[in-house]
Parts: sequence; C-alpha cells; structure tokens
Amino acid sequence: MVDRRSLLAGSLASLTLAVRTPAQVLPPPGYGAPLGTSPFPPEVFRERRRRVMAELKTGVAVVYGANEVQTDAAVAPPFQQNGDFAWLTGVVDEPGAILVLAPEERDYQEYLLLPSRNPEAERWGQERLPLGAELERRTGFRRVYRTANLGGLVASLAERRKELRFLGPIVPPTAPVPPALDLYQKVAARIPGVAIRDDSGLMARLRFVKEPRELELMRKAIDATRRGHLAAMRQVRPGWTEAQLRDLVEAEFRAGGGAGLAYESIVGSGRNAASLHYISVTGPIRAGDLVLIDAAASVGGYACDVTRTFPATGRFTPEQRALHDLVLQAQEAAAAKLKAGVYYEDLSEAAKDVFRRAGRIDDFVHGLGHPVGLDVHDPGDFAKPLPANCVVTIEPGLYVQSQNYGIRIEDDYLVTPTGCERMSTGIPRSAAEIEAFMAQGRT
Repeated sequence: MVDRRSLLAGSLASLTLAVRTPAQVLPPPGYGAPLGTSPFPPEVFRERRRRVMAELKTGVAVVYGANEVQTDAAVAPPFQQNGDFAWLTGVVDEPGAILVLAPEERDYQEYLLLPSRNPEAERWGQERLPLGAELERRTGFRRVYRTANLGGLVASLAERRKELRFLGPIVPPTAPVPPALDLYQKVAARIPGVAIRDDSGLMARLRFVKEPRELELMRKAIDATRRGHLAAMRQVRPGWTEAQLRDLVEAEFRAGGGAGLAYESIVGSGRNAASLHYISVTGPIRAGDLVLIDAAASVGGYACDVTRTFPATGRFTPEQRALHDLVLQAQEAAAAKLKAGVYYEDLSEAAKDVFRRAGRIDDFVHGLGHPVGLDVHDPGDFAKPLPANCVVTIEPGLYVQSQNYGIRIEDDYLVTPTGCERMSTGIPRSAAEIEAFMAQGRT
C-alpha cells in the first residue's frame, strides 16, 4: 500500500521529470506563447513576488490567472489576463496559468504552471512553447510545470507547511467559490492540520501604490487619450452618429500610441448620455445635444480613465453651462481635499455637498471614483487612508433622462504627500475652455 508521504513524494518526483523533455525544435524569438513578460522584464516581476513572499513569510499561496473566454464565435474575443496574476508574473498571453508561492521553501519558492499543449488547437490559435529552458528564460521562473500537476504540488507543500494563504478575491455568497479557495478547502480536507489564512487585502495594498515605471505607462496612456478627446471636440458636428465619433476617438488613440482600450468606450449624445454605462452608440448627434465621451487608451496594459462632456454645436446653452459648471465645482471641491492620509469618503462628501447646496444631489447617482492602474478599476482599499503614489479618479456627474442630458467630468489624480497632481491635463475641462477650443476647430 502506498502511504500518504510516498504519494506526496511521488507527486514531486513526477514534477521533476516533467521538465526533462527531449530536445525539440523551438520557434524563433517573437513566436510561441508566452512571448515573454509584459510590459517589464522578468526581474521586475520576480522582485514583486519577493515582496509578496516577504509579507507572507510562511505558508503556500496560489494565484490563478484568467481562463480563455468560451465562445461559439469563429474568433474568440481578446484574452484579458487577471490583474493580480499579471502584476506578479507579467505572463499576459497564457490563459489558464497558475502561480504558486512558497516562501518557506529552501530551494524553489515560486512555480509557474501552464496548461498542457494541444498541437491541434495551436493550428487554429497560437503556437505555444514546450517545457524547457527557453520557457524558463522568457518567464523568469526556474520551475515551470503543467497545471495538471497543481494538486500534487500544493499538497506536497501544504503537508510540510500546514498553512494555505488566500490572496483573494473575496466574492459574495451568490458567486462561485474562487478557484484558489476551492483548492485550499479540498487540500485541507485531505491533509490534517492544514489551516487557511486570509490575506485577501495584501495584493490590493501593494498594487494600490504605483511604481514610477507604472506611472510612466499611465502617462503615455493619457497622452494617447488626450489626442482622442481633442479630436472629438475639434471635429464633431450635428448630423454625425455616436458610432462615427467613437471610431474617430479610438483611431486617434491608436495614432497617439495607444496599444488598446482601457475599457469599452462610452459615447452618448443627448438622452443617451444619461445612461451611465451606455455603449450602444446607435444614436444620432443633434444640434443642442450635449455629448458625453468616457473613453481611454491603454499602454503596456496600464489604463487611464477620462470623461468629458461638451456641446455638439460648440456652444453651451445657459442652462447647460450652469450645470456643467456645477459638476466641475464638485470635482474641484473633492480634489482640493485630496492628499495622502485622507479618506476617499471625505472627498465624496465634499462633492456631494456641492450638489446638495444646489438641490441636485438626487441627480448624482454613482460613486465619486475608483483606483486606476493595471485594471481600469484597480484594487485599493477606500476604507483606509489613501497612500501616496496611488492614482484615483474623481468623476462627479448629473444625469436626467427626462431632460435629455448627462454631464460627467472625470480625471485621473496622482496622490502626493501634500496634495495631488491631475494627470489628465491638456483636455479642455471648464465650459469656457471647451467653447474656446471648439471654436478654433470651426473657423
């Protein structure tokens, strides 16, 4: 009979053998997934994993990457990697990948697990690398296994360390159990004495504070985004469609160096602008309409988030101008309080006070903003004081469908020890700036 220790030891032996594959003809550089780490070299991600393990100190942690979207369409939608996994590994082009961290281990503290190859499927999708030295070089991992070995690996580590560290995500009772937590529960049910510890706030805390290299990519994303918004203000005319304007904006993002969209673009005119996440772009742009554009480019996987509202004709009506001024006043009231150490809720209350005094609080129907970074809604804990070098949006708005308008002004702010920096500059924001800029494009 094979006892538990022999079984676990056998699992590790099979893992060791898994990397000893015969010599193979490898694709040349630039071919075969994963292509490498993105947007930084492997040592950046290795250092991030070291920071996480230094915080954990003990136990075993598993982080799942995103799975490929299942679809009946002939061409699948672009793959979007899980933010925590991407931040820790830089492996953004491998669906179904898994990271295992074991800070107490002497020899190997980090493992990357990738799904097995399917040569037939690769004929239709993308060629993938076999296990071996080239895969390890590209990813920066000394131990790369197949995901079929996950259970044996985690069981072996847990049997020694007796502790599984859950890095999230926290989900409501109606959602499926996160795969890491599901795995932990199964391992704990089979290995006596294994405890599950909650570290679900760790990744949010680390990712909330931006590294200089992250801020550099976000500034590049803002540069591309600025070009799209300026083109929209300069060229829009009554008679255009929302779809035409969206296409113009996104083309300018690409021309300005944007590598993708930070999120699906919102371009709403008139009544459509009062729908917060309107993405249909089926409406016409009419004289007298206010046009709301909430759209942004991404660079290196890093997002920004910018919204502007402007008149289709280039001139606000007196009522539109007064409401636009009120929204800007709310944004500026919030930004005036923004600095490291404050609570985001205090910013929210400052903006709401502006709307309360004007009798318009019921027309502000969403939160004031969110962290932004690798994900457009990046992790961060607004229940705690804001740290220096985090980036947040401030995006107050007023929405009244019955009166055919929605007005939102949104910018990205870098929090500093003494205040904040509005990063998304250079896009007209006040009514006077917008009218002056749009007049230049109509002469």
